[in-house]
Amino acid sequence: MYRAIGIHLMTVSTTHLVILPAYNAGPRLREVVESVLREWQPVLVVIDGSTDASEVPLLDLARTEPELSVQILPRNTGKGAAVLAGAKTAKARGFTHALVMDADGQHPTGSINEFMAASQAQPDCLVLGRPVFPSNIPLERLYCRKLSVGLVHLELLGRVIADPLFGFRVYPLGPLLDVLGPRRGGRRYDFDTEAAVRLGWAGVRPVNLSAPVRYFSRAEGGITHYHYVRDNLTMAWMHARLLTELLFRRWPALLSHHRRWRQSRLHAAVMATGLVLMTAFLQPVKAIAAEAPVGERISAANDDWSDLVKAFRDNADLTAEFTERRHFPFRREPVTLPGEVRVSLQHGLSLHYTAPEQRTVILDASGMLVRTSSGETIPPADPRAAAANRAMFHILSFNIAALEQDFELHGQREGSSWTLVLVPHADDVRRALGRITVSGESATVRRIELRRSTRQFIEITIDAPRPPARFTAEERSRYFR
Repeated sequence: MYRAIGIHLMTVSTTHLVILPAYNAGPRLREVVESVLREWQPVLVVIDGSTDASEVPLLDLARTEPELSVQILPRNTGKGAAVLAGAKTAKARGFTHALVMDADGQHPTGSINEFMAASQAQPDCLVLGRPVFPSNIPLERLYCRKLSVGLVHLELLGRVIADPLFGFRVYPLGPLLDVLGPRRGGRRYDFDTEAAVRLGWAGVRPVNLSAPVRYFSRAEGGITHYHYVRDNLTMAWMHARLLTELLFRRWPALLSHHRRWRQSRLHAAVMATGLVLMTAFLQPVKAIAAEAPVGERISAANDDWSDLVKAFRDNADLTAEFTERRHFPFRREPVTLPGEVRVSLQHGLSLHYTAPEQRTVILDASGMLVRTSSGETIPPADPRAAAANRAMFHILSFNIAALEQDFELHGQREGSSWTLVLVPHADDVRRALGRITVSGESATVRRIELRRSTRQFIEITIDAPRPPARFTAEERSRYFR
Protein backbone atom coordinates (compact mmCIF):
# COMPACT_ATOMS: atom_id res chain seq x y z
CA MET A 1 0.00 0.00 0.00
CA TYR A 2 1.39 3.43 -0.94
CA ARG A 3 0.54 7.04 -0.17
CA ALA A 4 1.94 10.14 -1.83
CA ILE A 5 3.98 12.24 0.62
CA GLY A 6 5.51 15.37 -0.87
CA ILE A 7 7.18 14.30 -4.10
CA HIS A 8 7.71 10.63 -3.31
CA LEU A 9 5.65 7.56 -2.48
CA MET A 10 5.55 6.44 1.14
CA THR A 11 5.13 2.74 1.91
CA VAL A 12 2.44 2.08 4.53
CA SER A 13 3.50 -0.94 6.57
CA THR A 14 1.00 -3.55 7.74
CA THR A 15 3.37 -5.10 10.30
CA HIS A 16 5.57 -2.30 11.71
CA LEU A 17 4.41 1.03 13.10
CA VAL A 18 5.94 3.87 15.10
CA ILE A 19 4.77 4.56 18.67
CA LEU A 20 5.49 7.92 20.30
CA PRO A 21 4.58 8.23 24.00
CA ALA A 22 4.08 11.90 24.91
CA TYR A 23 3.45 13.78 28.13
CA ASN A 24 3.24 17.59 28.07
CA ALA A 25 5.53 17.62 25.03
CA GLY A 26 4.65 21.18 24.09
CA PRO A 27 4.38 22.78 20.64
CA ARG A 28 7.27 20.71 19.23
CA LEU A 29 5.13 17.55 19.32
CA ARG A 30 3.29 18.19 16.05
CA GLU A 31 6.54 19.04 14.26
CA VAL A 32 8.10 15.77 15.44
CA VAL A 33 5.06 13.74 14.39
CA GLU A 34 5.02 15.32 10.93
CA SER A 35 8.72 14.48 10.56
CA VAL A 36 8.04 10.85 11.51
CA LEU A 37 5.14 10.62 9.04
CA ARG A 38 7.48 11.67 6.24
CA GLU A 39 9.72 8.70 7.07
CA TRP A 40 7.30 5.96 8.06
CA GLN A 41 3.59 5.19 8.32
CA PRO A 42 1.52 4.33 10.27
CA VAL A 43 2.20 6.29 13.47
CA LEU A 44 0.51 5.97 16.86
CA VAL A 45 0.91 8.79 19.40
CA VAL A 46 0.00 7.89 22.99
CA ILE A 47 -0.90 11.01 25.01
CA ASP A 48 -0.06 10.05 28.59
CA GLY A 49 -2.52 12.26 30.49
CA SER A 50 -1.06 15.54 29.19
CA THR A 51 -2.37 18.80 30.66
CA ASP A 52 -0.81 21.25 28.15
CA ALA A 53 -3.32 20.61 25.30
CA SER A 54 -0.46 19.40 23.06
CA GLU A 55 -2.79 16.72 21.71
CA VAL A 56 -5.13 19.26 20.08
CA PRO A 57 -2.92 19.98 17.02
CA LEU A 58 -2.40 16.22 16.61
CA LEU A 59 -6.12 15.54 16.57
CA ASP A 60 -6.45 18.16 13.83
CA LEU A 61 -3.59 16.55 11.90
CA ALA A 62 -5.12 13.08 12.28
CA ARG A 63 -8.22 14.26 10.42
CA THR A 64 -6.13 14.73 7.28
CA GLU A 65 -3.55 11.97 7.88
CA PRO A 66 -5.31 8.59 7.84
CA GLU A 67 -2.16 6.77 9.00
CA LEU A 68 -1.87 8.85 12.19
CA SER A 69 -3.69 7.65 15.31
CA VAL A 70 -3.87 9.42 18.66
CA GLN A 71 -4.56 7.41 21.81
CA ILE A 72 -5.33 9.53 24.87
CA LEU A 73 -4.86 8.08 28.37
CA PRO A 74 -7.01 9.69 31.08
CA ARG A 75 -4.13 10.26 33.52
CA ASN A 76 -0.36 10.28 33.57
CA THR A 77 0.91 6.76 34.27
CA GLY A 78 4.54 6.94 33.06
CA LYS A 79 6.45 6.33 29.85
CA GLY A 80 6.50 2.56 30.19
CA ALA A 81 2.77 2.36 30.83
CA ALA A 82 2.11 4.58 27.81
CA VAL A 83 4.27 2.42 25.55
CA LEU A 84 2.59 -0.76 26.77
CA ALA A 85 -0.85 0.79 26.22
CA GLY A 86 0.17 1.66 22.67
CA ALA A 87 1.67 -1.82 22.17
CA LYS A 88 -1.63 -3.45 23.19
CA THR A 89 -3.52 -1.21 20.77
CA ALA A 90 -1.08 -1.93 17.93
CA LYS A 91 -1.15 -5.68 18.51
CA ALA A 92 -4.96 -5.65 18.56
CA ARG A 93 -4.84 -3.95 15.15
CA GLY A 94 -2.66 -6.75 13.75
CA PHE A 95 0.79 -5.15 13.99
CA THR A 96 3.71 -7.35 15.04
CA HIS A 97 6.45 -4.75 15.72
CA ALA A 98 6.73 -1.17 16.89
CA LEU A 99 9.54 1.35 16.78
CA VAL A 100 9.34 3.38 19.99
CA MET A 101 10.88 6.84 20.07
CA ASP A 102 10.65 9.97 22.19
CA ALA A 103 8.35 12.78 21.15
CA ASP A 104 10.74 15.63 22.02
CA GLY A 105 12.77 15.59 18.79
CA GLN A 106 15.96 14.15 20.26
CA HIS A 107 15.64 10.79 18.51
CA PRO A 108 16.63 10.54 14.81
CA THR A 109 13.67 10.26 12.44
CA GLY A 110 16.18 9.76 9.62
CA SER A 111 17.17 6.41 11.13
CA ILE A 112 13.63 4.99 11.24
CA ASN A 113 13.84 3.18 7.90
CA GLU A 114 17.22 1.61 8.76
CA PHE A 115 15.91 0.27 12.07
CA MET A 116 12.67 -0.97 10.53
CA ALA A 117 14.60 -2.75 7.77
CA ALA A 118 16.80 -4.45 10.38
CA SER A 119 13.69 -5.60 12.25
CA GLN A 120 12.03 -6.86 9.08
CA ALA A 121 15.16 -8.84 8.22
CA GLN A 122 15.40 -10.27 11.78
CA PRO A 123 11.85 -10.21 13.14
CA ASP A 124 12.69 -12.33 16.20
CA CYS A 125 15.21 -9.74 17.46
CA LEU A 126 15.08 -6.57 19.54
CA VAL A 127 16.71 -3.78 17.49
CA LEU A 128 18.27 -1.25 19.87
CA GLY A 129 19.86 2.11 19.22
CA ARG A 130 23.48 2.73 20.13
CA PRO A 131 23.46 6.51 20.78
CA VAL A 132 26.00 8.79 19.13
CA PHE A 133 25.95 11.79 21.44
CA PRO A 134 26.45 15.40 20.35
CA SER A 135 29.23 17.53 21.78
CA ASN A 136 26.81 19.70 23.80
CA ILE A 137 25.40 16.90 25.98
CA PRO A 138 26.13 17.47 29.69
CA LEU A 139 28.98 15.28 30.92
CA GLU A 140 27.04 14.21 34.02
CA ARG A 141 24.51 12.49 31.75
CA LEU A 142 27.26 10.45 30.12
CA TYR A 143 28.87 9.48 33.42
CA CYS A 144 25.57 8.51 35.06
CA ARG A 145 24.77 6.18 32.15
CA LYS A 146 27.91 4.14 32.75
CA LEU A 147 26.60 2.67 36.00
CA SER A 148 23.33 1.49 34.41
CA VAL A 149 25.17 0.13 31.38
CA GLY A 150 27.54 -1.83 33.62
CA LEU A 151 24.70 -3.26 35.70
CA VAL A 152 22.81 -4.39 32.59
CA HIS A 153 25.95 -6.06 31.25
CA LEU A 154 26.03 -7.99 34.53
CA GLU A 155 22.30 -8.79 34.41
CA LEU A 156 22.69 -10.15 30.86
CA LEU A 157 26.08 -11.81 31.55
CA GLY A 158 27.75 -9.95 28.71
CA ARG A 159 27.96 -6.80 26.61
CA VAL A 160 25.12 -7.78 24.30
CA ILE A 161 23.33 -4.42 24.72
CA ALA A 162 25.26 -1.25 23.95
CA ASP A 163 22.99 1.18 25.80
CA PRO A 164 19.95 0.04 27.82
CA LEU A 165 18.73 3.61 28.45
CA PHE A 166 18.41 4.75 24.84
CA GLY A 167 14.72 4.43 23.99
CA PHE A 168 14.99 4.44 20.18
CA ARG A 169 14.35 0.78 19.39
CA VAL A 170 12.09 -1.69 17.55
CA TYR A 171 10.21 -4.15 19.77
CA PRO A 172 8.53 -7.41 18.76
CA LEU A 173 5.15 -6.71 20.34
CA GLY A 174 4.22 -10.24 21.40
CA PRO A 175 7.34 -10.89 23.51
CA LEU A 176 7.28 -7.33 24.91
CA LEU A 177 3.74 -7.71 26.22
CA ASP A 178 4.51 -11.21 27.50
CA VAL A 179 7.49 -10.13 29.63
CA LEU A 180 6.18 -6.78 30.93
CA GLY A 181 2.41 -6.90 30.53
CA PRO A 182 1.65 -8.98 33.66
CA ARG A 183 4.23 -7.13 35.81
CA ARG A 184 3.92 -4.01 37.92
CA GLY A 185 7.43 -2.76 37.18
CA GLY A 186 8.76 -1.08 34.06
CA ARG A 187 6.03 1.53 33.95
CA ARG A 188 8.09 4.73 34.16
CA TYR A 189 11.66 5.55 33.17
CA ASP A 190 12.71 2.05 34.22
CA PHE A 191 10.81 0.73 31.18
CA ASP A 192 13.63 0.85 28.61
CA THR A 193 16.11 -0.97 30.85
CA GLU A 194 13.75 -3.57 32.28
CA ALA A 195 12.26 -4.33 28.86
CA ALA A 196 15.71 -4.90 27.35
CA VAL A 197 16.86 -7.18 30.20
CA ARG A 198 13.67 -9.23 30.40
CA LEU A 199 13.47 -9.68 26.64
CA GLY A 200 17.06 -10.93 26.76
CA TRP A 201 16.12 -13.36 29.52
CA ALA A 202 13.22 -14.53 27.32
CA GLY A 203 15.68 -15.34 24.53
CA VAL A 204 15.02 -12.35 22.26
CA ARG A 205 18.38 -11.60 20.65
CA PRO A 206 19.50 -7.95 20.80
CA VAL A 207 20.80 -6.19 17.67
CA ASN A 208 22.57 -2.85 18.18
CA LEU A 209 22.60 -0.11 15.53
CA SER A 210 24.20 3.32 15.87
CA ALA A 211 21.89 6.34 15.85
CA PRO A 212 22.63 10.06 16.35
CA VAL A 213 21.07 11.94 19.27
CA ARG A 214 20.12 15.59 19.49
CA TYR A 215 20.24 17.38 22.82
CA PHE A 216 18.04 20.40 23.49
CA SER A 217 18.88 22.62 26.42
CA ARG A 218 16.10 24.33 28.37
CA ALA A 219 16.88 27.54 26.48
CA GLU A 220 16.17 25.67 23.24
CA GLY A 221 12.88 24.33 24.50
CA GLY A 222 14.18 21.03 25.85
CA ILE A 223 11.74 19.28 28.16
CA THR A 224 12.42 16.57 30.74
CA HIS A 225 9.99 14.93 33.15
CA TYR A 226 12.66 12.89 34.90
CA HIS A 227 12.30 13.15 38.71
CA TYR A 228 15.76 12.58 40.09
CA VAL A 229 14.75 11.26 43.53
CA ARG A 230 11.71 9.20 42.54
CA ASP A 231 13.10 7.83 39.28
CA ASN A 232 16.60 7.12 40.62
CA LEU A 233 15.08 5.16 43.51
CA THR A 234 12.90 3.30 40.99
CA MET A 235 15.97 2.43 38.90
CA ALA A 236 17.92 1.29 41.97
CA TRP A 237 15.05 -0.95 43.09
CA MET A 238 14.70 -2.34 39.56
CA HIS A 239 18.40 -3.32 39.37
CA ALA A 240 18.20 -4.92 42.82
CA ARG A 241 15.25 -7.04 41.66
CA LEU A 242 16.88 -7.98 38.37
CA LEU A 243 20.19 -8.99 39.95
CA THR A 244 18.42 -11.10 42.57
CA GLU A 245 16.28 -12.79 39.94
CA LEU A 246 19.34 -13.42 37.77
CA LEU A 247 21.23 -15.04 40.66
CA PHE A 248 18.45 -17.33 41.83
CA ARG A 249 16.61 -18.12 38.62
CA ARG A 250 17.64 -16.73 35.24
CA TRP A 251 21.34 -17.46 34.68
CA PRO A 252 21.12 -21.09 33.36
CA ALA A 253 18.65 -20.19 30.60
CA LEU A 254 20.56 -16.99 29.83
CA LEU A 255 23.78 -18.93 29.22
CA SER A 256 21.86 -21.13 26.79
CA HIS A 257 20.50 -18.02 25.03
CA HIS A 258 24.06 -16.68 24.67
CA ARG A 259 25.16 -19.84 22.85
CA ARG A 260 22.19 -19.60 20.51
CA TRP A 261 22.78 -15.88 19.90
CA ARG A 262 26.41 -16.51 18.91
CA GLN A 263 25.27 -19.14 16.43
CA SER A 264 22.53 -16.84 15.12
CA ARG A 265 24.94 -13.93 14.60
CA LEU A 266 27.33 -16.12 12.64
CA HIS A 267 24.49 -17.68 10.65
CA ALA A 268 23.10 -14.24 9.82
CA ALA A 269 26.54 -13.10 8.65
CA VAL A 270 27.11 -16.22 6.56
CA MET A 271 23.63 -16.59 5.08
CA ALA A 272 22.88 -12.89 4.55
CA THR A 273 20.66 -12.62 1.52
CA GLY A 274 22.53 -9.69 0.02
CA LEU A 275 25.91 -9.97 -1.68
CA VAL A 276 27.23 -6.87 0.06
CA LEU A 277 29.35 -7.32 3.18
CA MET A 278 27.73 -6.44 6.51
CA THR A 279 27.38 -2.70 7.03
CA ALA A 280 28.55 -2.71 10.66
CA PHE A 281 32.25 -3.20 9.91
CA LEU A 282 35.17 -2.71 12.23
CA GLN A 283 37.82 -1.70 9.69
CA PRO A 284 37.81 1.68 7.91
CA VAL A 285 37.33 1.79 4.17
CA LYS A 286 39.10 5.07 3.43
CA ALA A 287 42.45 3.48 2.65
CA ILE A 288 40.88 1.18 0.05
CA ALA A 289 38.78 3.87 -1.54
CA ALA A 290 41.78 6.20 -1.77
CA GLU A 291 43.99 3.75 -3.67
CA ALA A 292 44.31 4.47 -7.37
CA PRO A 293 42.47 1.75 -9.31
CA VAL A 294 44.57 -0.27 -11.73
CA GLY A 295 44.31 0.33 -15.45
CA GLU A 296 42.81 3.08 -17.54
CA ARG A 297 39.41 4.72 -17.14
CA ILE A 298 36.94 2.97 -19.43
CA SER A 299 33.33 3.48 -20.53
CA ALA A 300 30.81 1.92 -22.87
CA ALA A 301 32.19 4.11 -25.65
CA ASN A 302 35.70 2.58 -25.31
CA ASP A 303 36.35 0.51 -28.45
CA ASP A 304 39.13 -1.45 -26.73
CA TRP A 305 36.49 -3.37 -24.77
CA SER A 306 33.73 -3.59 -27.37
CA ASP A 307 34.81 -7.07 -28.51
CA LEU A 308 34.34 -8.44 -24.99
CA VAL A 309 30.96 -6.75 -24.68
CA LYS A 310 29.85 -8.44 -27.91
CA ALA A 311 31.30 -11.83 -26.92
CA PHE A 312 29.45 -11.81 -23.59
CA ARG A 313 26.25 -10.75 -25.32
CA ASP A 314 26.49 -13.81 -27.55
CA ASN A 315 26.53 -16.05 -24.44
CA ALA A 316 22.80 -15.82 -23.82
CA ASP A 317 22.70 -18.57 -21.16
CA LEU A 318 25.62 -19.61 -18.94
CA THR A 319 26.08 -22.15 -16.12
CA ALA A 320 29.19 -22.67 -13.98
CA GLU A 321 30.27 -23.94 -10.56
CA PHE A 322 31.43 -21.28 -8.10
CA THR A 323 32.94 -21.03 -4.64
CA GLU A 324 32.21 -18.03 -2.42
CA ARG A 325 34.55 -17.28 0.48
CA ARG A 326 33.47 -14.76 3.09
CA HIS A 327 36.30 -13.31 5.16
CA PHE A 328 35.48 -11.86 8.60
CA PRO A 329 37.79 -10.25 11.20
CA PHE A 330 36.43 -12.52 13.93
CA ARG A 331 37.29 -15.76 12.06
CA ARG A 332 40.73 -17.07 11.18
CA GLU A 333 39.40 -19.06 8.25
CA PRO A 334 36.85 -17.77 5.73
CA VAL A 335 33.36 -19.21 5.50
CA THR A 336 33.13 -21.18 2.26
CA LEU A 337 29.87 -21.50 0.32
CA PRO A 338 29.82 -23.62 -2.87
CA GLY A 339 27.17 -23.45 -5.53
CA GLU A 340 26.16 -22.96 -9.15
CA VAL A 341 25.76 -19.68 -10.99
CA ARG A 342 23.40 -19.22 -13.92
CA VAL A 343 23.26 -16.11 -16.08
CA SER A 344 20.50 -15.35 -18.55
CA LEU A 345 20.34 -12.07 -20.45
CA GLN A 346 16.57 -12.50 -20.49
CA HIS A 347 15.86 -13.83 -16.98
CA GLY A 348 18.65 -12.43 -14.80
CA LEU A 349 21.22 -13.93 -12.43
CA SER A 350 20.74 -17.02 -10.24
CA LEU A 351 23.13 -18.10 -7.47
CA HIS A 352 22.19 -21.55 -6.21
CA TYR A 353 24.04 -22.32 -2.95
CA THR A 354 24.42 -26.03 -2.21
CA ALA A 355 25.89 -25.79 1.32
CA PRO A 356 25.44 -25.42 4.24
CA GLU A 357 21.84 -25.51 3.00
CA GLN A 358 20.06 -25.33 -0.34
CA ARG A 359 19.29 -21.69 -1.19
CA THR A 360 18.82 -19.75 -4.41
CA VAL A 361 19.40 -16.00 -4.71
CA ILE A 362 17.78 -14.50 -7.82
CA LEU A 363 18.72 -11.03 -9.10
CA ASP A 364 16.77 -9.52 -11.98
CA ALA A 365 15.02 -6.34 -13.07
CA SER A 366 12.52 -6.75 -10.21
CA GLY A 367 15.23 -6.85 -7.54
CA MET A 368 16.28 -9.71 -5.28
CA LEU A 369 14.36 -12.86 -4.40
CA VAL A 370 15.62 -15.54 -2.01
CA ARG A 371 14.19 -19.01 -2.47
CA THR A 372 14.63 -21.76 0.14
CA SER A 373 12.85 -24.98 1.03
CA SER A 374 10.59 -23.00 3.37
CA GLY A 375 9.47 -20.50 0.74
CA GLU A 376 10.41 -17.21 -0.91
CA THR A 377 11.40 -13.91 0.70
CA ILE A 378 12.20 -10.44 -0.60
CA PRO A 379 14.91 -8.73 1.49
CA PRO A 380 14.26 -5.18 2.79
CA ALA A 381 15.28 -2.42 0.40
CA ASP A 382 18.81 -1.06 0.89
CA PRO A 383 20.35 1.22 -1.76
CA ARG A 384 23.86 0.02 -0.89
CA ALA A 385 22.94 -3.62 -1.36
CA ALA A 386 20.90 -2.80 -4.46
CA ALA A 387 23.91 -1.20 -6.18
CA ALA A 388 26.15 -4.20 -5.48
CA ASN A 389 23.45 -6.69 -6.45
CA ARG A 390 22.83 -4.91 -9.76
CA ALA A 391 26.57 -4.94 -10.32
CA MET A 392 26.72 -8.73 -9.92
CA PHE A 393 24.33 -9.29 -12.81
CA HIS A 394 25.88 -6.62 -15.00
CA ILE A 395 29.37 -8.01 -14.33
CA LEU A 396 28.45 -11.54 -15.33
CA SER A 397 26.74 -10.24 -18.48
CA PHE A 398 29.56 -7.68 -18.98
CA ASN A 399 27.20 -4.76 -19.41
CA ILE A 400 29.61 -1.83 -19.13
CA ALA A 401 26.95 0.74 -20.01
CA ALA A 402 24.83 -0.38 -17.04
CA LEU A 403 27.81 -0.64 -14.67
CA GLU A 404 29.00 2.91 -15.25
CA GLN A 405 25.70 4.28 -13.96
CA ASP A 406 26.69 3.23 -10.41
CA PHE A 407 30.47 2.89 -10.67
CA GLU A 408 33.61 4.51 -12.00
CA LEU A 409 35.25 1.84 -14.15
CA HIS A 410 38.96 1.13 -14.63
CA GLY A 411 40.40 -1.79 -16.55
CA GLN A 412 43.42 -3.37 -18.14
CA ARG A 413 43.91 -6.18 -20.67
CA GLU A 414 46.80 -8.49 -21.43
CA GLY A 415 46.14 -10.97 -24.19
CA SER A 416 42.92 -12.81 -23.39
CA SER A 417 43.15 -11.89 -19.68
CA TRP A 418 41.46 -8.78 -18.30
CA THR A 419 40.76 -7.02 -15.00
CA LEU A 420 37.99 -4.57 -14.22
CA VAL A 421 37.83 -2.38 -11.07
CA LEU A 422 34.54 -0.76 -9.99
CA VAL A 423 34.56 2.18 -7.56
CA PRO A 424 31.08 3.31 -6.39
CA HIS A 425 29.93 6.82 -7.27
CA ALA A 426 27.67 7.23 -4.22
CA ASP A 427 29.28 7.99 -0.86
CA ASP A 428 26.97 5.73 1.15
CA VAL A 429 27.70 2.79 -1.17
CA ARG A 430 31.43 3.54 -1.03
CA ARG A 431 31.35 3.48 2.77
CA ALA A 432 29.69 0.05 2.77
CA LEU A 433 31.64 -1.36 -0.17
CA GLY A 434 35.09 -0.04 -1.00
CA ARG A 435 35.37 -1.51 -4.47
CA ILE A 436 34.68 -4.51 -6.67
CA THR A 437 37.46 -6.19 -8.64
CA VAL A 438 36.64 -8.57 -11.49
CA SER A 439 39.02 -10.65 -13.57
CA GLY A 440 38.46 -13.12 -16.37
CA GLU A 441 39.60 -14.90 -19.50
CA SER A 442 38.06 -14.02 -22.86
CA ALA A 443 34.25 -14.01 -22.50
CA THR A 444 34.20 -15.62 -19.05
CA VAL A 445 34.39 -14.13 -15.54
CA ARG A 446 36.67 -16.18 -13.28
CA ARG A 447 36.98 -14.13 -10.07
CA ILE A 448 34.98 -11.40 -8.29
CA GLU A 449 36.07 -9.67 -5.10
CA LEU A 450 33.73 -7.39 -3.13
CA ARG A 451 36.02 -5.71 -0.61
CA ARG A 452 34.97 -3.71 2.44
CA SER A 453 38.34 -3.65 4.23
CA THR A 454 41.64 -5.50 4.30
CA ARG A 455 40.14 -8.15 6.58
CA GLN A 456 36.52 -8.18 5.48
CA PHE A 457 35.57 -9.11 1.94
CA ILE A 458 33.81 -11.63 -0.27
CA GLU A 459 35.76 -13.55 -2.88
CA ILE A 460 33.95 -15.53 -5.57
CA THR A 461 35.87 -17.85 -7.90
CA ILE A 462 34.03 -19.25 -10.91
CA ASP A 463 34.99 -22.44 -12.73
CA ALA A 464 35.05 -22.71 -16.49
CA PRO A 465 31.46 -22.57 -17.75
CA ARG A 466 29.69 -25.65 -19.01
CA PRO A 467 29.15 -25.98 -22.77
CA PRO A 468 26.60 -23.34 -23.80
CA ALA A 469 23.00 -24.52 -23.90
CA ARG A 470 19.66 -22.77 -23.58
CA PHE A 471 17.98 -23.16 -20.20
CA THR A 472 15.10 -25.61 -20.21
CA ALA A 473 11.65 -24.67 -19.00
CA GLU A 474 12.32 -26.65 -15.80
CA GLU A 475 15.59 -24.76 -15.17
CA ARG A 476 13.93 -21.41 -15.76
CA SER A 477 11.16 -22.29 -13.31
CA ARG A 478 13.55 -23.61 -10.65
CA TYR A 479 16.39 -21.08 -10.81
CA PHE A 480 14.72 -17.85 -11.99
CA ARG A 481 11.65 -15.83 -11.10
